[in-house]
Amino acid sequence: MTAAIATLDERHQPITGQDKLDSNNYVLGRIHGHNVVVACLPAGVYGTNAAARVANDMLRTFTGLRFGLMVGIGGGIPNLPMGLDIRLGDVVISEPDKMFGGVVQYDLRKNLGEGHFESKGTLKSPPTMLLAALSTLQAEHDLEDSHVPAILTKIVSKHRNLARNGYGFPGREKDTLYCAECCGSGFGSADLCNSCAHGTIERSAREDDHPLFWYGTIASGNELIKNAAERDRIRNEFGALCVEMEAAGLMNDFPCLVIRGICDYADSHKNDGWQKYAALTAAAYAKEYLGYVSPEQTKLEKPIQEVIASLASLNQHLAKQSELAGEHLCEVKQAHAKQDQRYQSERHRQCHRAFKTSTYEQFKDVNPDRVDGTCQWVLSHPQYLQWHSRPHDDLLWISADPGCGKSVLTKSLVDREFCSTNQHTVCYFFFKDNEQQDNVATALCALLHQLFTHQPPLISHAISAWEKTDNKLVKEVAELWRILMAVTRDPEAGDIICVLDALDECRQSDQRWLIKMLSQFYSQSSPESSTSSSASRRGRLKFLVTSRPYDDIQAEFEKTIDSLPTIRLRGEEENDQIHSEIDMVIQMRVEQLAKALRLDRATQNQLEMKLLAMEHRTYLWLHLAIDDIRVTYRHSLRPEEALIKSLPVSVEDAYEKILNRVAEEQRSIVKKILQIVVGARRPLSVQEMAIALGIATSTKVTSLAQARLAPTWLEHSICHWCGLFVFINHQKIYLIHQTAKEFLLWDNSSPLSLSGWKHCLDHLGVEKEMARICEEFLGLRDIKPVQRYLIEQFESDEPFWEIEDVLKKDDHLQSFLYYATEHWPSHFRDADMPNDASTMSGLPKLYDVDSPDFNLWFTIFWEMIFREKPPSMSPLRLAALLGHEHVLLQILQSTEITKINEQDDKGNTALYFASRFGHDKVVNVLCGRGADINAQGGFYGNALQATSFGGHEKVVQILLEHGADVNTQGGEYSNALQAASRGGHEKVVQILLDCGANVNTQGRHYGNALNIASRRGHEKVVQILLDYGANVNAQGGVYGNALQVASRRGYENVVQILLEHGADVNARGLHGNALEAASDGGHEKVVQMLRKKIVSG
Repeated sequence: MTAAIATLDERHQPITGQDKLDSNNYVLGRIHGHNVVVACLPAGVYGTNAAARVANDMLRTFTGLRFGLMVGIGGGIPNLPMGLDIRLGDVVISEPDKMFGGVVQYDLRKNLGEGHFESKGTLKSPPTMLLAALSTLQAEHDLEDSHVPAILTKIVSKHRNLARNGYGFPGREKDTLYCAECCGSGFGSADLCNSCAHGTIERSAREDDHPLFWYGTIASGNELIKNAAERDRIRNEFGALCVEMEAAGLMNDFPCLVIRGICDYADSHKNDGWQKYAALTAAAYAKEYLGYVSPEQTKLEKPIQEVIASLASLNQHLAKQSELAGEHLCEVKQAHAKQDQRYQSERHRQCHRAFKTSTYEQFKDVNPDRVDGTCQWVLSHPQYLQWHSRPHDDLLWISADPGCGKSVLTKSLVDREFCSTNQHTVCYFFFKDNEQQDNVATALCALLHQLFTHQPPLISHAISAWEKTDNKLVKEVAELWRILMAVTRDPEAGDIICVLDALDECRQSDQRWLIKMLSQFYSQSSPESSTSSSASRRGRLKFLVTSRPYDDIQAEFEKTIDSLPTIRLRGEEENDQIHSEIDMVIQMRVEQLAKALRLDRATQNQLEMKLLAMEHRTYLWLHLAIDDIRVTYRHSLRPEEALIKSLPVSVEDAYEKILNRVAEEQRSIVKKILQIVVGARRPLSVQEMAIALGIATSTKVTSLAQARLAPTWLEHSICHWCGLFVFINHQKIYLIHQTAKEFLLWDNSSPLSLSGWKHCLDHLGVEKEMARICEEFLGLRDIKPVQRYLIEQFESDEPFWEIEDVLKKDDHLQSFLYYATEHWPSHFRDADMPNDASTMSGLPKLYDVDSPDFNLWFTIFWEMIFREKPPSMSPLRLAALLGHEHVLLQILQSTEITKINEQDDKGNTALYFASRFGHDKVVNVLCGRGADINAQGGFYGNALQATSFGGHEKVVQILLEHGADVNTQGGEYSNALQAASRGGHEKVVQILLDCGANVNTQGRHYGNALNIASRRGHEKVVQILLDYGANVNAQGGVYGNALQVASRRGYENVVQILLEHGADVNARGLHGNALEAASDGGHEKVVQMLRKKIVSG
C-alpha cells in the first residue's frame, strides 16, 4: 500500500459513511485527474478469495467505481530461449492473447482421468477502455523512453523515508537466476547440468538499471509457488510470464488491469530484498499508465456494479439457452475445451501446426457424395468385411478402372462408414497428379495432423524429432513413417484406420517407397508374425488403399507379399454388380431429370432405356451424360429427339462433346486455358489464371496491368466455355478427372490431333508455354516491389514454417510470383528444347547474374529452397543448378575450360550443383568437358557425396565411371557411403559398396555408415551394410554404436537385425548402454527385446 500512496499527485480526506459490511481501510487521492481509491489485503493474508472479498467490500462503499488496477508484486518466469529475459524489478502487465484474457487461474483444474486435466481457470479480459490505453502506452514506449525512472526518482526524493525503508534499487549484483535443472541439488559439481555455471544462469548486462515492461499472461492461484519445476510447468502449460496470488479472485467480477513488479523467480531462492522496490516500480508504471486513460472517457463508462448486474443477467440468459442446446452441443464444447487445454503448450501447438502442409480436407471434399445403395461391390465384398472385422493390423488394396467411383467410395468410407469416434480414429489422404498431392511426405503429414487433432496427447511421439529438425521434418519421409508407426503403437491410440486414395497418382519413386513400407507393415501384421506389434497395444492399425489396377503397383506389392488381400474390379468389363448399381443410379437420375425438365413419360422411358443399353457404363460417364442431357435440352429446338440421338457412348465421347460446344472464335483461348490447367504444377486460383492467361494470350506485355484479365469475368467464362470439363472449387481450377488430362495429352502412340480435342496437347508444348508465361511474368516491371517485400520477409529475424507463412493471405500476386520463381526452371527444362528463339528470348535477362533483376528472382528462389542467403552465382553454375542442358552448352562455347571448376563463396562448383540435384545430362556434359570430379567443397563435401545423399543413381554411376574417389572424406556426412546410408538409398549404397566403398570407415559426427543408417531406421540399408561386413559393434561418432542409437530411437526391426548379427547389448555410448537408451526413449518393446537378449545371453 505504501508504494501506491507514494504515487498519488494529491491526497484526499478519509472517507465518511463507509458501508457497515465493508471492513477495508482506504486511502483516497488523485492521479492524472482520476479520483483514486487505494485498498490492500489485511496484513499476512493472501490468496484469490481474500482479494475477491476486498474488491466486493470496496464496491459496497464506492458504488461509482468504473475500473480497477491490481498493483503489487509477483514471481517472474523467465524464458531465455524465447527472448523473455525477465529480471527482478521489471514489471509484468496482464494482456489478453488468443488463449487467455490476461490472467489464468493455474490451480483450478478438473481431473479428466488418465493424466489429463481440463482448465477451469480462464478469466475475463480487462475492459476495452483499459486495453486501448495500454496499446497507446506501448506505442509511446516504442518511440520514447518510459517515464517510470523519472517517476521513481521523484517519488524517492519526495518521500525520503522510502530509501531508508528498503524501497530503493537493491543492486543488480543481488539479482541471481538459478538453473531450474540444478535448483535444490546443493550445486555439487556432479549435480550441475551443462547449461549453467555454478548452478546459476549467466545473462548479459543491461545498458542501465531501469525496469523493463513485459505484456502477456499472469498466472494466479492460492498456492505460493516456490519451486522452479512447478514454475516452469505453469510457463509451459499457460505461457505465463508471472505468478501471483490475488488477481484470479477479481477478474470475473471486478474489471481491472493487473500490474506486477517482479520480486523473485518463484523458486526455492525467494528474495524478500526486492519486494518493496518491485512494488514501487509497479506503482510507478500504474501512475504512468493512468496518464493515458482519459478521465472524461472514464465518466462515460458504466459503474462496475451495473456491469456486474448486466453480466449476471446475461449469464442467466445464456445458461437457459445452453440447457436448450442439448447433449450433442455439450459434448462438442467439452471436446473442444479438452482439445484447447491439451494444446495450451505453445510448443505442442507449433508442432501440431507444422504437420498441416496441405488442405487435405478440400482434396477429399471435391469428390461427390455416394448415392445410397451404391459401392456395394466393395462394402459387401467378403475381403472388405474380413479386413474390417479382423482383430489385428491389416491392409486392403482396392483397384478399379477409371470412372468406377473409387474416390467417391473413399470419401464415403471416411465420412460415413468409418467416421472417427472416441474409440477409433480415421485419417485419410487423396493423391492427385499435381505437386501438392503427389508425394508421400505430404500424405504422411496429413495422416499425422489428423491423428494429433483427434488425439492430442499422441503428439508426444513427434515433439522430439520436430524440435531437432524444425521444419525439415515434414520432408523426411522415413522419419514421418517412424513417427506414424510409433503413434499407432501407443497403448492409448485405440483403433486407427488410414485411407489412401488414388495411389496410382502418387509420383513413381514415392509410390514404390510407400508400397514397400505398406508391404513390410502387412508382413508383420498377422498375430503369428514374430515382429507383430498388435499384441502389445489395445488398438489395431488398418490401411485401405485404392488405385487403378496397374500391373506395376501389383508387382511392387508382390515383391514382399505373396497373397495381399485385394478387391479388384475392371469397370470396362462385364461386371454384374457394378453395372446393376449404375443402372439403379441411372433410373434415379433420369427420374430426377424428368421432373426438372418436365419430360413426358415416353421420353423418360426412352432416355432410360438408351442409357441402360450403353455397353461401357461407369459413374464418370453417367455424370457427364446427365450434364450433356441438360445442355442439349436447353439448346435444342426439338429436345425430345435430340436427347436420344446425341447421348455420349463413352467418357471420351462425352469429353469431345463438351469441348466441341466451344465457339470457333474461342477455341484458341480455351486451348490456352487447358494448356495452363494441365501444365501447372499445382491447381492455380482464378486470380492466378487471370495473370497467366493474360500473358499467354498477349504478344508482348511489360506490366501487370497490361497482362491481368478480370478474374470475375474469367471465372464466368471458364465455366461457360469448358462446361463440366473444368470445375472451380474454393477458387482453385481443376480438371474434372485424371482421365480428362489423359484425353487431352498426346501420348506419342498416335498422330497429334489437328482438329478434334482428343490428344490436342503435347507435353513439350505445354511445358514450353508454361515456361514462357513464367519468364515473361518475372520480367514485368511492376512486380519488383513485391519481390523486394518477399526478400525482406525472408531476411527478417521472424522464423517461418513454410512459404505460406511468409506470403500474405489471399494475395494472389505474391502466390503466382512464388509459383513462377520456383517452377520456371523446371518448365523450361522439361520442354527439352535447344535454343528456341521464342523460349530463349527471356533467358539472357534471367541469366544476367550482374543485374538487379537477377538478384530479385534468384534470392527468392534460393531462400524458398534452402532458407538461407544465396551464394555468388555465375551463368555456368546457374545452368548446372537448374539443369538447363542446352543453355549450359551455349555458355560452354564461350567459357574458358579453366572456369568450369570455379567455386562460389560456399565452395560449390557447377558439377557439384548438377550432381546434388540429379541433373544427369548436365553431369555428363561437364564430365566430358573436363570438370574436376573430386573437387572438394560445398555442404556435402564433393559431387559424389551430394548426389549420394540425394539418391540419384544415374549420376552416381556417371561420376564413378569418370573416376570419382568412392572413399574421399569430408563434408557433412564424411563420405559418400554415409551420405547414401543417411538418405536410405539402398541402390546407391549397393553401387558404392560394389565400387569399393569401405563399409567400416569412421567419420566425425555420425561415426560410420551403419550408425547413421540405424539412427534413421533404414532397415534394408542396415542389412546391406552388415552383409558387406560392417562391424556391428564399431564405436564412433556422437552416439556410440548402432545398437544404442537404434534403441534410443525405438526402431524395433533395426534392433532385431543388429542383435541377430551379434550386437553387444552391454556396450556403452552417449545414452549409456542399449537398454538404458531404449528406456530413456520410452520404447517398451525394444526394452523387452533387449532384456530377453540379456537373459538368454
